[in-house]
Amino acid sequence: MKILITGGTGFVGSCLTNTLLQRGDEITVIGSSSAKNLESGSNLHFIQADTSKEGEWQNSVGGQDVIVNLTGRTIFNLWSASYKEKIYSSRVDTTRNIVTALPQETDVILLNTSAAGFYGDSGENERDESCPPGNDFLAEVCQDWEKEARAAEEKGARVAIMRF
Repeated sequence: MKILITGGTGFVGSCLTNTLLQRGDEITVIGSSSAKNLESGSNLHFIQADTSKEGEWQNSVGGQDVIVNLTGRTIFNLWSASYKEKIYSSRVDTTRNIVTALPQETDVILLNTSAAGFYGDSGENERDESCPPGNDFLAEVCQDWEKEARAAEEKGARVAIMRF
């Protein structure tokens, strides 16, 4: 299976990439940091790029069976105005760039990350998919992020949103 993973050098991405490589899949990883956490092999193609910006990396989107979008700056940092923009752009702009690069009439599966932040700060209250979105910064990021991912359905992609 041909699988593209954005954010494939991060904590979740590197574990997923290595597992899929061991399974024998052909993996293209796009990440902003080095591939030092990844197993080497002929089934791995690594592209270092800022996916929040359009670029040559988008040429790798077509021809994939599955795209796993894990890209996103960590939220465990000081949220200055400029850092909030990086949180937003790394998620929303990356997803928009992936969808833009998809060919028309695609049958790709897009597994797109989102977050439990979709629901806002709900304290100790349990939330599920039937609950409405929150109205804080992270909730707004998640709503825009998911909207960009769902745009892939217009091109024929099957989209699954994973709220971590």
